[in-house]
Amino acid sequence: MAGLSEVVGGGAGAWRERGAATALAVGRGLVLAPVSLLAGIPLLVAAALTLGLMPIGGGVLVPYVIRAVRGLATWERGIAARWSGVEIEAPYLPRAGRGRLRWLLGDPATWRDLLWMVTNIPVGMALGLLPLTLAGWGVVGVIAIPGLALSDDPFWPFGLGFGLVALALAPFVGPALIRAQALWASTLLAPTDVGERISTLTVTRERVSDDAEAEMRRIERDLHDGAQARLAAVGLSLGMAEDLVRENPDEAIALLAEAREHSGAALAELRSLVRGILPPVLAERGLGDALRALAYASPIPVEVRSDLTERLPAPRESALYFGIAEALANVLKHSGAARARIDVFRREDRITGANGVVAEVWDDGDGGADPDRGEGLSGVRRRLAAFDGRLTVVSPAGGPTTVTLEVPGE
Repeated sequence: MAGLSEVVGGGAGAWRERGAATALAVGRGLVLAPVSLLAGIPLLVAAALTLGLMPIGGGVLVPYVIRAVRGLATWERGIAARWSGVEIEAPYLPRAGRGRLRWLLGDPATWRDLLWMVTNIPVGMALGLLPLTLAGWGVVGVIAIPGLALSDDPFWPFGLGFGLVALALAPFVGPALIRAQALWASTLLAPTDVGERISTLTVTRERVSDDAEAEMRRIERDLHDGAQARLAAVGLSLGMAEDLVRENPDEAIALLAEAREHSGAALAELRSLVRGILPPVLAERGLGDALRALAYASPIPVEVRSDLTERLPAPRESALYFGIAEALANVLKHSGAARARIDVFRREDRITGANGVVAEVWDDGDGGADPDRGEGLSGVRRRLAAFDGRLTVVSPAGGPTTVTLEVPGE
């Protein structure tokens, strides 16, 4: 008897779960169908009117309508993720300093949102109401049709059979229909490869432009506060020495010595500044020798291994050099390492098949490096991204740390 009650209880529990799944699918469908109709049609009409009236001033309202459309699409993405587990990322491009209307109308995702809204009116209505239709037919078939048997209706067995089948399928077909609606939305609302590429390039361009502007300001500041001030002092000392050379030769000689010191300091600062822009050894002898010079100046032993036989394009070579220099600087400042190694080699990209150059900076330090914590490695990541390059960091607590920099070779 206990076994029978368990079977009966288990069967009842299964039916309750199926009934709950059916009711949930019906309820969600009754949300999706009205939203697709009651929100989609007014927004579609508003979009058509404002876009059509742009030549006579209707463009003032276009951003508000497009933002409303994006709001509906964003709601759909959230519903798809929560109800069906279908993750749909937002595909919108950053504004990047463009005018609001130009930004919105120039984004391909805007037009895909509009296309989704047009198609979602019939598709959302159909897929949203089908769970209710299926469950309704099942209830009618099981409850109402047997009553027709008393009236000698010859087709009642077919109605009853259809009702039973509909009730049996409703717990499975209903959620599948809701998921189908989410998958349909993802075909138009998810980012495309081209859209992701444009978005990445736009963000990268912004960051590279900001970095270049910051670097220009740094150079101007260093020149103004350093070499320029020292050269001005040299000019002043020479002028005073010129006035004193006949009346007080000893003081004139002292001023000339002071001018020589200032000129030497200014020359050293200019050399340091030029090396920060492009080290002469990199320009003249290439990446391998520039890295060996970098390692030679390190206070800890740094082994350099490079199998490059040909020069990279200068911008990529420079980006790789300064990225390695930043990684090595982090080793010296933060890792507590006793030794480090730099490996540079060519490797075929596993995804694209393109031939690229990889640099690995390894150290035996304490680990725990995080490229998102400071500006150094995050700046390197932005600089490499301008060439479709990548930066990855593997740095478990306790070490060792490996910083990998990759750039395309061509």
